[in-house]
Amino acid sequence: MQKTILFFCTGNYYRSRYSELLFNHYADEYGLNWKADSRGILASQYNNPGPIYDVVTNRLKDMGIRTAIDHRYPIQLEEADLEKADLTIALKKAEHYDMMKHMFPGWAEKITYWHIHDIDFEPPEIALPKIDIEIRKLMNTFGS
Repeated sequence: MQKTILFFCTGNYYRSRYSELLFNHYADEYGLNWKADSRGILASQYNNPGPIYDVVTNRLKDMGIRTAIDHRYPIQLEEADLEKADLTIALKKAEHYDMMKHMFPGWAEKITYWHIHDIDFEPPEIALPKIDIEIRKLMNTFGS
């Protein structure tokens, strides 16, 4: 049975979407029985200008990674998403831990937290390569 990893950030427009797409590319390439999805803990409160940040799709394209033409819009994190996931990763503990405690009591301690800044603290040219490193480290834990 395929396992699921869930990435989430605040708006599900940038960091978590990049993590999802990059992870799925590598999982397919390495033949892993894992599939990634992503959500935003406050996605319903954001008014993003489109379904996904073009910096994400442009970077993946530059890396030779093809993505779907019809990208979905950001999706709000719900408890059912947390329940279904075999592994859940929040992109920044300092940003998401208190939100988890408030919105999903009982889940905050079950989440793996990375430390990837959002665009208001760090430009994509710095943040996205950090996600690349974390994804590679994650792949290594799966034996690839």
